[in-house]
Amino acid sequence: MVLVTIAVVGALGIPLGDPRFLYTAITLECAYIALAVLALLIGDGVYIGSRVGTMVKNRKRRIMIVTVPSIAIASMVIVANTLSTTHLSIMMSLTPLYNALILIVGGYILQILLIISSIYEYSRVRLADLNAR
Repeated sequence: MVLVTIAVVGALGIPLGDPRFLYTAITLECAYIALAVLALLIGDGVYIGSRVGTMVKNRKRRIMIVTVPSIAIASMVIVANTLSTTHLSIMMSLTPLYNALILIVGGYILQILLIISSIYEYSRVRLADLNAR
């Protein structure tokens, strides 16, 4: 759900950004959409294999396909927003307000939430794997 929210907020923010970075922003949004689709496909009802150990092991591998890139991309977005002087000035001055809100919510709050939820989901699947042994 966090990935879908990030994709929606990003899609709202793309028209407000610098046209020089349009292709980069669209590529980033496509990555979030692809991760959201993968996360939906990996849901609790999708299993591979017939034995319990096989299901957990395969599910853990599939969860890593979503969580590791999610953590990496979210971390890069946070670092890039922090290093950008233009983004910092927009967020500090809240001018224009809509841009500042999109940057704060989409660039920090949702990214941190994505990192936390990815770590939580991976640890939950890892714990289930350890309990299945």
